[in-house]
This record gives sequence, structure tokens and C-alpha cells, in this order.
Amino acid sequence: MWDPFSFHRLYKVKAIIINKSIHGKVVNRWNMEPTPLLTIQYLEGSPAWSQLDHNQIVNKLRSAAERLPFSHLLIGWNVPLPLLEACRVEAEHLGMRFLLWQPLLTPCIVHLPDPDWCVTGLNGGKLVGYRDLPEFTFVCPNHPAVQEAVSLHVEELIHQGLYHGFFLDRVRFPSPAKHPPSDLACFCDHCQRRAAEYGLDLKIVKKTFLESTQRGIGSITLVKSLLSGKIDLALADQAQSISQFFAFRKQSVCDFLSPVTWIIRNAHLEIGLDCFSPSLAHMVGQDLAALGELVDWIKLMTYAHTLAPAGLPFELSGIIHHLTSTAHISEGQALDLVSQTIGLPLPTSCSSLEKEGLSSTALSREVSYGISLSSLPVLAGIELVDSSGITDLNPEQITSDLRAVKQSGAGGLALSWDLLHIPLKRLDLVRQVYLSQASA
Repeated sequence: MWDPFSFHRLYKVKAIIINKSIHGKVVNRWNMEPTPLLTIQYLEGSPAWSQLDHNQIVNKLRSAAERLPFSHLLIGWNVPLPLLEACRVEAEHLGMRFLLWQPLLTPCIVHLPDPDWCVTGLNGGKLVGYRDLPEFTFVCPNHPAVQEAVSLHVEELIHQGLYHGFFLDRVRFPSPAKHPPSDLACFCDHCQRRAAEYGLDLKIVKKTFLESTQRGIGSITLVKSLLSGKIDLALADQAQSISQFFAFRKQSVCDFLSPVTWIIRNAHLEIGLDCFSPSLAHMVGQDLAALGELVDWIKLMTYAHTLAPAGLPFELSGIIHHLTSTAHISEGQALDLVSQTIGLPLPTSCSSLEKEGLSSTALSREVSYGISLSSLPVLAGIELVDSSGITDLNPEQITSDLRAVKQSGAGGLALSWDLLHIPLKRLDLVRQVYLSQASA
């Protein structure tokens, strides 16, 4: 039975257990250095599952495990039971821990929220997700009905007895990067009541933000506050309430997650947590240090080449476009401002940022920053899936990124996203680059 409280001891001495390479040779036996965790996500929610060949799915998993010594299989939500069982049996055969990849604050097929549960933006409207997709439409962590529904859903999943634990996703507020004056959340009645318990008046906070964004300099002030948590002199008179607001959002996320993790820990199951890239975590209400007190390991969404939600190019370019359209500054000035605020080197143009992404140097620095914020094993998320208009990857870039992550000292890799769409030759590349020393 999994003991979550012994996870860190297991992590430190894991290599004492015989670990097999792809050639069946024993490696790292009796080596007291930590063995990197290596997770793979599989079968993200899709209605097309009924069309999939079970043997093909199992064989893809088996082929992946022949190439890399995966520690965890993070299986998607609402997978049909026969397919889920086939993957569970194969994962057990391969020695992989079987964790359910479960979104909490966005809907999945069996957890459809009441529209009233959705977060409320600065302008008072309910926020709809990216491209109006339900899977990116967030509900409020301070809504009592949300807490109850999520907790009951997790209890039902635990009672199925199928999983070694949970990989919890979308435990945050939605990103306001595209348009902070409307997308910063949440200001619903439940948040206002909860904030009042902390001595915070959200109506005053809302008024302050709305008034500041009516001025060009206000957009810059708001962006700096979102990215760094530091309050600009332009908001000096309201500094205390703004600081309390950002602290309240982080506390709200932790308070929502705490009962859920208690239920999972009480069942002696493992907990992994998907988190925004550390330079952007403040913007969505995630405190990596505080959240780390509730889980066993954290995966960082350090997606340096993804033009979609949570990808660094997507989030950063959204902020830059907002600045150029509202603060009346040039693109170069906006890039410099954001780069200095988050402490990462950025390309010289927004077009390059969107097409090419961030450099390996920036990626290494970002992962190192995330490691510094948590005492837990921190896994670096790295994208290996090509998707039109979202990612356009190549072997040279993947190789450079893998080396950068390896040098950062991360506790492991989280290969993203769905194994179903990852070419096996890219898993070979991960083995050659990331595990080269261990397999030598």
C-alpha cells in the first residue's frame, strides 16, 4: 500500500531497488543518488476512444516502456473501463505507478459544473475558456458547491480501487494574460464573502484595478503586479489591499486543494500536481511552496514552445500584445519590460516568441527557479507532441531543451502531452540525451 508520507524517503533511495535498462541490464544498483522520476501522460479525454484498438493502445505503451524507464503512467480521465483496465494491467506489468490524470477546477465528462460556478472577471461577467472550450472554463475554488462536488467525485474515483494515486491538474484560477482588465478573477459573491473573512474588500480591489487600467501606465502597473507580485508606485496608496488580494487568491487555491488531498492521503495514495511555469504561477494564484505541503511531487508546465494555454509563448505574447495595445509602448519596450519582470531572456520580437519559443537558456533558468521554490521533487514538463498552430518541434531544439533541463537539476521529466501522439523516435531522443549518463 502506498504511504504518501514516505515518498521522499523512497525518492532518495529508489535506486537501491534494481532498475532495468531497455537492454535488461541492471543499472544504478546500490547507487544512493536520486533516480529521476519519469512520467508519461496517456489518453487525454476524447470521445474517439470508442474507436481505438485496445491492442494498439497497449502496444504503444509497451513500446514506450521499452525505450524509457517510466516511473509513472498518468492515465486520462473518463477512459472507458475496458481500455482503462487494459492500460492498468500493462502498467503494473511494466512496473509503472498508475495515477489518474484528473482536472479539478475545469469540467470533465462526468463533472459538468453549473454555469453559476464559473469564475467572475473584473468586469463582472462569467469567464469562458480558451476558444469557448469547456475544458478551459474554470470554476471558482471558493464556491461551496464546487468544493463539495469535487470532493465527492474524488471519493468515488478512489472507491474504484484502480489507481496508485492522482495527478491533479488545473488547480488554479484561469490565466488573465490575454486581457487582464476583463480576465483577472475571481470577484464572485462567494469570493467577496470569503475575502471579507480575511479583512479584504474585493469591491475596493476591483475599483482600484479598473481605475488604473483606464490609464496607459495602469496597464503596465497591473502586468507587473500579475507577474511579480510587487506593487508599483502607481498603486502605492492601494498597495496593502492589492498585496492582500494576490495572497488571498493563493490561499483560496490552497484551501480548496487541502480537503481534496486529505481524502486522497487518507486512502494512502500518491499525489502529483500540475503547476504553471514558476514565473507565471503568481498570475494564476499558485504558491508552489505552499502547494508543495499538500502533495508528493510537482510537475512544472515549462512549455517553452507551446502557443496554447499554459505555454510560455502563449501566455507571454498575450501579455505583450495587451501592453502594446493599451499602454502605448512599442513591442520592443513591452518585451524588455516583461523580460526584466520575470527574469528570463526573451526573443527580440513577439513573432519569434510565438514561432520559435524560448531559448534553452531561459528554460533551464525557469526550471531552476521552480526547484528553488519547492522542497519536493520537481519535474520539468517538456512538450513532445506536434500540433498545428500550437507546437512545431524539431530534434535539435528538443535535444537542446533536454540538456538544459538535465543541467537544471530537476527531479525528473514529465513528457507531454498524450503518449498517443508522441512519435517513438522522440522517446529514443529522450533516452539518448537525458538518460545518457545513467545508461552509459
